[in-house]
Amino acid sequence: MRIRSHLLLVAAVVLVPGFIAAAVAVDKVRKAERDASLRGLRETVRATALLVDGEVQRSLGALTALGTSEHLKNGDLAAFYAQAKAIDRPPGVWTLLLDENGQLLINTAAPFGSPMPRAGAMPRVDQALTSGLPVVTDVFVGPATGKLLTTIYVPTRTADGQRFVVAQAFAVEHWKTKAIVPPAGSDWIVAVIDQQGNFISRSRSADVFLGQPARPELVAAAAASSSGLIRHETREGIDAYDAFAHSSLTGWTVAVAAPVASIDSAAAQAVAWLGAGIALALAVALGAATLLGRVLIRAIDTASQAAVALGRGETAATPPTSIREVDQLNVALAGASRLLAAERTSRAAAEAERERLFASETTAREEAQRQNAAKDQFLALLGHELRTPLAAIAGATEMMARRTGAGAEPDRFLRILQRQGRHLRRIVDDLLEVSRMLSGKIALAKEPLDLAESVASCVEAVRVTDRAAGYRFVVQVEPVWIEGDPVRIEQIVNNLVTNALKYSPAGSEIAVRVSADAGRAMIAIADRGVGIDAELLPHIFEPFVQGPPVAGRAGSGLGIGLALVRQLVELHGGSVRASSAGEGQGSTLLVTLPRIERPAGSSSRASAAVVAPAACRVLLVEDDVDARETTAELLRMMGYVVEEAADGAAAIAAVGRRVPDVVVMDIGLPDRDGYQIAAELRADPRAARMPMIALTGYGQAGDRSTAVAAGFGEHLVKPVELPALVAAIEAQRLAGVREST
Repeated sequence: MRIRSHLLLVAAVVLVPGFIAAAVAVDKVRKAERDASLRGLRETVRATALLVDGEVQRSLGALTALGTSEHLKNGDLAAFYAQAKAIDRPPGVWTLLLDENGQLLINTAAPFGSPMPRAGAMPRVDQALTSGLPVVTDVFVGPATGKLLTTIYVPTRTADGQRFVVAQAFAVEHWKTKAIVPPAGSDWIVAVIDQQGNFISRSRSADVFLGQPARPELVAAAAASSSGLIRHETREGIDAYDAFAHSSLTGWTVAVAAPVASIDSAAAQAVAWLGAGIALALAVALGAATLLGRVLIRAIDTASQAAVALGRGETAATPPTSIREVDQLNVALAGASRLLAAERTSRAAAEAERERLFASETTAREEAQRQNAAKDQFLALLGHELRTPLAAIAGATEMMARRTGAGAEPDRFLRILQRQGRHLRRIVDDLLEVSRMLSGKIALAKEPLDLAESVASCVEAVRVTDRAAGYRFVVQVEPVWIEGDPVRIEQIVNNLVTNALKYSPAGSEIAVRVSADAGRAMIAIADRGVGIDAELLPHIFEPFVQGPPVAGRAGSGLGIGLALVRQLVELHGGSVRASSAGEGQGSTLLVTLPRIERPAGSSSRASAAVVAPAACRVLLVEDDVDARETTAELLRMMGYVVEEAADGAAAIAAVGRRVPDVVVMDIGLPDRDGYQIAAELRADPRAARMPMIALTGYGQAGDRSTAVAAGFGEHLVKPVELPALVAAIEAQRLAGVREST
């Protein structure tokens, strides 16, 4: 065989395996480059989503800070406008202020004092105020500007209870300049899609597609998963890989589409270079097979080692050779090695983030378990508190049924029923108070008040009860005036005195003192009871926290009295603290309130009995037979002429026969609610000014507002004491007389 044949054979033996190895390596490179490009696509999506979240988070921080402005609290909208203007990011971001009815008060896109459009954002304002959380809208056409916008609404509340919503409006052009920026020199399309599937921003053809729906397959994929990658045609008809992810703060979808041809071009180029290198190698082998055979073997061996290292995940060593094609292959292998190293680093970072999130979730779950345990304790206390008075009432009623004779026994059992009925009502009131306390909805009706008179009156009311029997009360008060809610001040003192009785042995002393110190008014209530443990002392004013009961006495209460005291005192601008020398050493609770000067011409509050005028006609509308009959009989005993109605139809018929002086109406009636009946009665010209009182079991603040809006002059919550009912009837009757004259 000739040398040429040997050389050709050597070349063939060298080149064929090398070609196979190169083909395998290039295929790996092609796949690696494609995967790397797709990873880059996903990274671009995540980075863009972070940019969007960063813009939103920046606005949330600015709006939250703006919502605490003293100018908003003081009603200085001009100064507030200047503050709001300072957080604008012209020309694409401006700031708004809306009231709780959705009425626009300030728009920094217009000069201060410009006429504002009518309320139009009520659903979003109501959503923000109800949830207490920020609301991010989808893209919509602004009613004032006629431009495509997105808006962030943040609820806020001033110290006096006023509710507002501060907001920032974003023109869609803002997102294009701040977040929708494709990589330099690429033909990628970056877009943001709202939760309805419409484009908020798009890096290509924005003037055509903004506000329009994205491709259905992309919208469906985004709805099914928080992130992913699909292949589909863009709105321009380009076959593309489309990576997407959700913005964590807005729920929007960020998508980046890269043409398939762009992703696959690098791998195609590598394959082309391989073909050229093989052709060149074969040509050179024909002329100098022996010499080039050695070079080729060395070069191919180097490339093979690099490919093996790459397969093992090691860094590929690629020393230079004299063959250009093999050097290019080595460069590609080295690049793939760097990409794999970067991918391993990214995977390690993702694993660390996953561990962090898992630890956070564990902490949140443990907190939820602690809260659930507190709830179980509260329900157990509630069950005990409700069963105790119910058992007493059931026993007393059974004894009254069996003992029909007259004498002291029925009176004693009636007193039992009355005491336990008041106990049940106090429990329900406490439940309503803790609900208002936890939701921050307690409101005050302040007036100048002599604290000494209020405290002395409240202590005297507690002293004459059975619960205070055997205790010694030492009351030292001096006149000191405050601006306070008389009912809430009485509630504070009652809870503190009751707490002292609860944790003091029978026959011990309860000391109550009212004094003045500079600009402060102070109430001090001291007992000689079980005292407060040092570990319990910092938590004594927290909800559902109770100290150990006195030996030989069953525990009672829901553990909310002192928590309610703290919130009521703080609403009055004061503070409360507890002190104790330890167990068995008694305790002292000190309330400090802002003091005011005695108002000129002030006098003590006095109560007067209300007597019904002759022939005052009352229409009582109540579907519960027992409640209606007992209430009607009590009113008749007070001198009223009472007509009864069991439902709305009977009430309307009774008014049609003769218009009464006052209507006392239940809300939850069988044929329709009391609000509807009130509207029908108001439609009758004869009853248009007829006084009406709502007597109902619905006692929330919203129920009272609804009753007033329906035309009721007063809203009373069941069960109501007879003097309170009579006072309400007389007040409404007199108001009706004044209005008619």
